[in-house]
Amino acid sequence: MAGGVPVVTAPAEIDLTNAGRLQAILAEWHARGHATVAVDLTGTRFCDSAGLRVLVRAHQRAVGDGGGLRLVIPADGPVAQIFTVTGLAGVIPRFASLDQVLAQVPATATRPRRQGGPREPPAAPACLPAQDREPGLAGESRSCAQCGAVFVPQREHARFCTAGCRAAWNREHLGDPAVEASALTWSVTAMSEATGRLPMVKAWDQERAFAAIGEAVWWITMVDATLVRHHAASYDIAMAAHDPAEQRLIHETLTGLRFVRNWIGRGAEFGELIQARTITADSRRITGCTWKPVPEPPLASLPGRARAWEISRYRAYQAHLAGHTIGETFGPAVTFLAVTGTSAVTTIDAS
Repeated sequence: MAGGVPVVTAPAEIDLTNAGRLQAILAEWHARGHATVAVDLTGTRFCDSAGLRVLVRAHQRAVGDGGGLRLVIPADGPVAQIFTVTGLAGVIPRFASLDQVLAQVPATATRPRRQGGPREPPAAPACLPAQDREPGLAGESRSCAQCGAVFVPQREHARFCTAGCRAAWNREHLGDPAVEASALTWSVTAMSEATGRLPMVKAWDQERAFAAIGEAVWWITMVDATLVRHHAASYDIAMAAHDPAEQRLIHETLTGLRFVRNWIGRGAEFGELIQARTITADSRRITGCTWKPVPEPPLASLPGRARAWEISRYRAYQAHLAGHTIGETFGPAVTFLAVTGTSAVTTIDAS
């Protein structure tokens, strides 16, 4: 404890093997009534998607109580670059030192403990990094992240009104091009590794199977959003290399995977999306499991454009994922994103 705030010191590496322990510690402090918790990442050299998801979940749960996580991350450290390239730099507040955290602790750093046990987390999606959730969902338009001009986005992840604003923002915020290229390469590699592990996971091991599929979905949608937001030119060039039918398949597949991401982010059972009969085979690989049709989620409470995007995700899932195997779904999406990522890195190096 420091100044009434719990301080959790993160390990040197956060990955699937120890992310659960970090999640349990953060959940325990939340259950004790602490809406604000500091996480010291000063000594952390690596954090994979499992660790990032834990931090986002804990932060959004705490925000519901008027607090949030406060991360201590050196500006020049490797973890800072991970947060920048994934877009999480704008999601969870970061500070250079614990003293800075304590100087800005809100009055709601603690909350009354509820009778009858810990409070349940909010129903909103818990594992969605901000760049994976469309900004400006409350209306038909949004403000450009660079110049502030109001514009109507043509893509879900669009943050800039023009290519010039996007380039200017990148120059001001992404820092050293060599570091940016390295971070993007790392993200694409992590995506490829997550999907590459799938054939080695047996379908009978449901817990591990669902975790592996969720990891792959998270990375695919993360890389897709990062490329659309910060490397749209490379994205468009890579897409133009395909004929119209292939372009539609890639686009709709990625849109359908965002539906899956939101589904599991809301805490729904993954088994509701996967054909149960394919999970019972002793040796069947999870890449052979099939997405199954699901009813349209309730969307009446969402405003106009948000509802339209959610409906488009659902329809893309029904048309291009339902009835298809995990393997054939991930294949074209991962190939496209890997090629696009390589192109974007080449462009960064050339500049």
